[in-house]
Amino acid sequence: MKKIGIITYHFANNYGAVLQCYALQTYLAQRGFKVTVFNFISEKQAKNNDVIKHGKSAKSVIANICLLPFSHYIRKKHKSYQKFCQKDLNITPHFTEVRDLQKYIENNGYDFIVSGSDQVLNPNIDDFELAFLYPFSTKAKKIAYAASTGNATQQDIGKIQRYLNDFAKISIREQKDLVKFDSALKEQIAVVCDPVMLLNADAWTKMLLNRKAEKPYLACYFLHKNLFNEEFKAAKKISKQLGLEMKVINARFGINSLRKGTIFDAGPKEFVDLIANANYVCTDSFHGTLFSLIFHKQFSCFDTKNNHFDSRKKGLLESVGAMKAYQIVEEPLKVCNEIDYKEVDIKMEKMRADATKFWEILDE
Repeated sequence: MKKIGIITYHFANNYGAVLQCYALQTYLAQRGFKVTVFNFISEKQAKNNDVIKHGKSAKSVIANICLLPFSHYIRKKHKSYQKFCQKDLNITPHFTEVRDLQKYIENNGYDFIVSGSDQVLNPNIDDFELAFLYPFSTKAKKIAYAASTGNATQQDIGKIQRYLNDFAKISIREQKDLVKFDSALKEQIAVVCDPVMLLNADAWTKMLLNRKAEKPYLACYFLHKNLFNEEFKAAKKISKQLGLEMKVINARFGINSLRKGTIFDAGPKEFVDLIANANYVCTDSFHGTLFSLIFHKQFSCFDTKNNHFDSRKKGLLESVGAMKAYQIVEEPLKVCNEIDYKEVDIKMEKMRADATKFWEILDE
């Protein structure tokens, strides 16, 4: 049985980061491979994702003081992520140094090592590490799957592109990001779907908690701090119009967490469960949008006219023919109840088929 290792942001307390890792691991295991997730977490990454803010700056001190009222829920949520990673991801021993990762790969005879998905090609984010690009020689074939560059520019990518020269196969998640690579490498890059899409609704349903809500509800999941108030007001109007209770999945702890209906400690499984069982969804998240599509939800995908850096949600909706869910917060509010999921499913299956072709390298 061929062995595959994955490196990605599996450690982040972020639903999309953890669930895309789970999806890729599950998909590759279903294809008959022995799959592990490299538990690489540098000291910097560990501090960035800890339950408290590290550092002696006034900003860190003030942040920790402000978070004190939520400390119980922060730790509980953190534990739910840890539990999911330990139970549902087949993780290796912990590495903090690239040389230890390289040694483990060689000693354990990996056939393929995968980087991605998520923003493993975005050197601008705090958690970026060269380890994501396997900066060493190895017998294992290197593959980048559905890697995202995020807000990185062509100049930013130019600084790390040389590490991709010995990759056997490369794919990215967003078509628009092709222009960030030089012409020679661009011809070798495929555009594929996010790992979450590799699993259909039936596969995701297997992880549900089978909780039945007492009342029909509208699920909210908002990542953008600056848009939260506008998005919350819009979601509240929709909930009243549809006669639904509001449940707000807490993305970050702060003053907005004090709103009625906030769910503080949902782990990855609870997140999927809340989306799957909602009667309507309001989100500004890429993965919130993707799970809404997978579970055939009528939903509103919020964005702003001033969003010049992240077109992932809009690109996803355009690619599957679900732009009726796209809602600019500065424009008149509309309730989306017209998505034709027969058409959406056809396009999503085509994207899954394209991803399957990409993975043919595993059978060579």
